[in-house]
Amino acid sequence: MRALVWHGPHEMTLEEIEMPQPEQGDALVRVSAVGICGSDLHGYTGASGRRTPGTVMGHELSGVVERLEGENSAPPTQGQRVAVNPMKTCGTCAYCVAGMEQICPNRLVLGVNMGAAGALSDYVVIPAANAVPLADETSDAEGAMAEPLAVALRAVNLSGLQDGQPALVVGGGTIGLCIVLALRSRGVGPIFVTDRIQHRLDVARTIGAEALSAEVDVTGRIMEVTNDLGVTSTLDAVGIGPTIKQALQCTRRGGTLVLVGLANPSVDLALYELVPQERVIKGSYAYSPDEYREAVRLINERVVDVRPLLEGTVSLDNATSAFEALSSGKDESVKVIVEP
Repeated sequence: MRALVWHGPHEMTLEEIEMPQPEQGDALVRVSAVGICGSDLHGYTGASGRRTPGTVMGHELSGVVERLEGENSAPPTQGQRVAVNPMKTCGTCAYCVAGMEQICPNRLVLGVNMGAAGALSDYVVIPAANAVPLADETSDAEGAMAEPLAVALRAVNLSGLQDGQPALVVGGGTIGLCIVLALRSRGVGPIFVTDRIQHRLDVARTIGAEALSAEVDVTGRIMEVTNDLGVTSTLDAVGIGPTIKQALQCTRRGGTLVLVGLANPSVDLALYELVPQERVIKGSYAYSPDEYREAVRLINERVVDVRPLLEGTVSLDNATSAFEALSSGKDESVKVIVEP
């Protein structure tokens, strides 16, 4: 089968590799759509250090179940269109038993460290339980968006935000905008979004947020709207020192800051803006299986409409060029989908 193999920074080639073979409890899925994730771009440039040469990336995907190995008492069925949860956990550690699979110390992620080829290929093998059926009305590209939406749902769940409460989303990339969509589905508002890229701010406005350029007085505007209280919760989808500092300043006393972005491995924290005000910081990583299934349901039922975030489509043959354009900033599309 064909696959995009990463050999090092800015070196990725389309090659013929061996077809993966499902084992007991697995499903062989023919890939229909793959989203290019920001973490894939960091892997492509070598910035993250989380990819090893020979890796086939891609973890935001939908496809068709070609074959099931062994008996399955629940969906999917052969020939069914599905979205795929790319995370495989051990199921036996204390975290998995407690329903916190996303922090399983033994977790593996397709296209990152699972060993088998990721979704930038013709076929993938995944645990059959990770395949979630798509509605007939849901496009392949929308199905691939279940993964970033699930990341957003995890962050929103940790934020504790409720109907009518103000929120700030720092960063208007795919995850940040998915957070906006998830917050809107729960009646949260007003929702502020900050970013440096004008196109992302424009998209944020189209999906119902007040978009604020990072160059303006973000804190002043938020305090003006919230009567000098600040937002109930801030969700940072960037993860650098300056954004976290701003997030703390914009979050009310006793409020919550949820960290989703991982742009920098370490940052300095202004403890005087955290401890005396009893602000709470929470880390948010990936999602639970239930949150992934909930993301698919929200997309299937159009409770959340991810279509405004879908801004480009390329073939597997042209995907390397798309990686180069996105990583260099020449292409500012929110989400580009690869269709093998």
